[in-house]
Formats: sequence, structure tokens, C-alpha cells
Amino acid sequence: MTETEAIDLGAERLAVALGKLPVGVTIIDLEGRMLYYNEYSAKVVDRKPEHIGRDIRNCHNQADSIDKIDTILLELKSGKIHEFHYEAERGGVRLRVTVTPFEIEGRLIGFIQSFVVLSRPV
Repeated sequence: MTETEAIDLGAERLAVALGKLPVGVTIIDLEGRMLYYNEYSAKVVDRKPEHIGRDIRNCHNQADSIDKIDTILLELKSGKIHEFHYEAERGGVRLRVTVTPFEIEGRLIGFIQSFVVLSRPV
């Protein structure tokens, strides 16, 4: 392969690449259903294959987390297309979370929730 030849990542290769990042990534549709998560999310916040297609609220035990999800979805549906940032704790792990609206060809389809670990229990 020469330097000028492009590598076609494709969806499968891109998913592998996203899985290698030290950042959790989950994609949620406008109804709150989980569409995708990467390997790091599975390790840190316990995402599982059976969660795909299910409501993300079912993955949260605390009422304030569910309220946050509802607020984000309502704001996105009402046209407020901006990032949300907050910190959360899951199993003693402190997370910095960013929620980014996810648009394809100008159409809002949901949001991407990403996180980095700020601290872990000692």
C-alpha cells in the first residue's frame, strides 16, 4: 500500500477502532433506545449485548440519572441542538460525560454519550 492509497475503514473496522479508545461511547436514538456501545463502555459502565434496542433508562438505577436522560431527550426533540456536560459516579468510578447530538445528513437521530474516567476507587 502506498502513502496515497486510502484505507476504507467501513462500519466494522470503525467499530473496532472505537472499541480500542480509552473513552466510553454509547449511541442513543431519540426515543432513548441504545443503538451502539464500544468495548470500553462495556468494561466501565456494564453495557451488554442485550441492551441494544432497549431503553437506556433501564441501565440506570438513580432517579436523577433518568431525569437527566429525559431532559436531554426533551431538549433535543425541541430543537436545542447543543452538547451537554456533566460528571457522574458509577460503582465508585468518577466519570466526565459529554452528550453530543448525533445527526446524519442533517437529520437528528439521537445522541452520542461519551465519557472519560476521572478517578477510580483506590
